[in-house]
Amino acid sequence: MSNLLKYDVIYILDPNSTAEEMAAVGTKVEQIVNDSKGTVLKKDDWGKRRLAYMVQKHREGHYVFYHVSVSPETVAEITRNLRLLEKVIKFSIVKDTISHLKPLPRPVRTPRPVTESSHRPGAPRPSAPRAPESAGPSAPQAAPAPSAPAPETH
Repeated sequence: MSNLLKYDVIYILDPNSTAEEMAAVGTKVEQIVNDSKGTVLKKDDWGKRRLAYMVQKHREGHYVFYHVSVSPETVAEITRNLRLLEKVIKFSIVKDTISHLKPLPRPVRTPRPVTESSHRPGAPRPSAPRAPESAGPSAPQAAPAPSAPAPETH
């Protein structure tokens, strides 16, 4: 027995297929997987959906999804059988490369204190501390002295 890998098998059936014909295709895929000592991890019947484009003169198709654990040689056998079945109008088998990966935890973000060096353009600036004002009345300011007239040149 060779190394078992995980694959996603999706096939689209003719929308005019009967329930018996749909069951026969599913049974055939499961039989191939079981004969090769693989396992069906998940089976989903997605139902009848509209296709993105015409496939063999059909605008709709009945979607079926399998998640299987099989050897690479078995994938070739599943592909061969899906090509031969007349009710299958399209299929895809993709190696599952991410199901075993766990999502990485996101780091916890803590707010930074606002400083002059971390100021962003357009954001309000933090106010600078003011100098304390004297308690007494303010001194009157003197008016500026008039300037001397400029010498005239002829």
